[in-house]
Amino acid sequence: MSNKQRIYMAIGLCYLFFAACSKNQADTGTPVEPPTPSTKVTYTNTVGALLDTKCGFCHAPGKAQASFWTFNGYSSVIDRADQIHELVLVTKVMPKSGSLSATELKSLQDWYDQGKLQ
Repeated sequence: MSNKQRIYMAIGLCYLFFAACSKNQADTGTPVEPPTPSTKVTYTNTVGALLDTKCGFCHAPGKAQASFWTFNGYSSVIDRADQIHELVLVTKVMPKSGSLSATELKSLQDWYDQGKLQ
């Protein structure tokens, strides 16, 4: 394979990597309703559906970004909880193909603050 072919292949792979998830994919999910203020935010009542809706398009098993992190239930989230917190709530670089509403961000932050309950 020539150097020129390698360069074209590298550019193509980079394009595929960044285009793997489109904004339309992130926006097609069902909005996640936040729990009432008196309700504890848990993975079961809020966070699981939120992550499934906003992250599952790219990070579910067999999807384009599963090699970086695979969303596969509570244990996969707890295993990467610090990284998810940093990327979603602190630096806000995820989700790459969309965004979380203020209500969704608050629900996720509340879940962290309340101890990441299942």
